Amino acid sequence: MLRKTLCCILCCIAILCLTATAVFAEDWFDGPVQNGSIYFDFNTENVHVTGGSFDLRMVAYWDEEAKALQWCDDWEDCGLSLDQNGLFADNNAAARLFVYAEVQGIPARTIQVGTDGKVKVEDLPMGLYLVSQIEPFDGCMTMLPALISIPMRINNEWIFDVEAAPKLEPLVTESTVPSTTEPDIDIPPTGQTNWPIPLLILGGCFLILLGLCVRRGKRHETNS
Repeated sequence: MLRKTLCCILCCIAILCLTATAVFAEDWFDGPVQNGSIYFDFNTENVHVTGGSFDLRMVAYWDEEAKALQWCDDWEDCGLSLDQNGLFADNNAAARLFVYAEVQGIPARTIQVGTDGKVKVEDLPMGLYLVSQIEPFDGCMTMLPALISIPMRINNEWIFDVEAAPKLEPLVTESTVPSTTEPDIDIPPTGQTNWPIPLLILGGCFLILLGLCVRRGKRHETNS
């Protein structure tokens, strides 16, 4: 169990060090409170998802009285700030929160993806959500962590039904790497066979003997 935990932590740290993830959130609005949804489409030109799952965690909620985001209980000691110059300006914020969640053992809601690579999560309270993954989709690398807000401001309009497409990359395998070696080529036969060779040898020997006999006959005639 300890080894599994350590491996998970090392994996999280690697993601934190090697990736920079976008935060899908902006400044918050002053309007009526309502629930929203997040629609996920994981298909791209290079990736076609046919099922699997990912984790969804609510990290901050909308405080109607304060008109501001507040950390959920499990996230108060994460060390990040929710203001515009803190969390939303940090491209590594999602990865850092993911590492924190895994180290602290913060539970997640597992979302199953349909065979078409799409899913819609509905009836979500206003707030900030962390999308992450431990087990990748078949044929894909592990999804990069991402933060998604409900609502989201798009073209100066607040959208409660958010469409998200977290970054996915196809898994690189030997079959997807172009081969640098020349293929083996079978050269077709040209029609040449080996059976005439013995006959040619015999024919040559016969001609040599015939020549010797003719030459000896001529010498005999000359001597007589």
